[in-house]
Amino acid sequence: MEKIENIRLLIKEKLPQLTRSQKIIADYMVEHPQKFALCSLQQLEDELKVSKSTIVRLAQLLGYDGFYSLKADFLEEIKNSLEPIERYKKFLSTPHERINFVDLIAEEAIKNINKTLQLIDKNQYDRAIELIKRANHVYFIGMGISSCLAEIANYLFNRASIKSSFMPYGVLKFTEQIVGLSRKSLLFAFSFPPYSPETIAAARYAQSRGLKVISITDKITNEISRYSDACIQAAVESITISNSIMSVLVIIYALIAQLGNEFKNKSFKTIRALEKVRKEYE
Repeated sequence: MEKIENIRLLIKEKLPQLTRSQKIIADYMVEHPQKFALCSLQQLEDELKVSKSTIVRLAQLLGYDGFYSLKADFLEEIKNSLEPIERYKKFLSTPHERINFVDLIAEEAIKNINKTLQLIDKNQYDRAIELIKRANHVYFIGMGISSCLAEIANYLFNRASIKSSFMPYGVLKFTEQIVGLSRKSLLFAFSFPPYSPETIAAARYAQSRGLKVISITDKITNEISRYSDACIQAAVESITISNSIMSVLVIIYALIAQLGNEFKNKSFKTIRALEKVRKEYE
């Protein structure tokens, strides 16, 4: 498990023991890990209106020697989760010998897939399957590369005869489109660095209206997990200018395969319909 996720779970465990001021600090750590990693003790004191000694005591309660050893874990985590462009800049600025890029990208994809297999929480995955089965319509959202994933997922779900739609972000914001959805609808969000505030706001609003939300993201500490009824983790690290999507595609195809297997009669009906169309119109 990643260090910040360990800290988040520890905070949850220690919550009854925390003072009001310590809870303010703990919430800030969970909700703004990057800011916490870059803040000095003085800056935290000024922003949160809590004493330095309270910050230090919270760090010690979480098993650290003090504030700076706690901050070090956050800094390491942030360093390892640079946004795609920052990672790409770092790669381009580092001298390299002659590289076989096909091998490099393939190895990267395999590494992400293997890491994703370790990260997936089976309970969260099973919960996602049940939510999809109970929904009368699935709406896929995302920004940037996540928008592409949302379109691919929508295509595959429709091919499997699962009622779904891709929700574009344009003339209408996500939240404005969610207004008209029934509570039996399901919002399926893709959220990867740099995390889109619009996608997170959509998940928050959908949940406030009683809709169920599934998210796929790279970090369980991503704010969107707070507004998700099921959250699936996927490793997407890449040396290119965008996140790698290979591991996410594995999850999407796994969902489709399992749902198709559980709805065999419906799947066979769809296959027969497709075969008929091909015969009549090709």
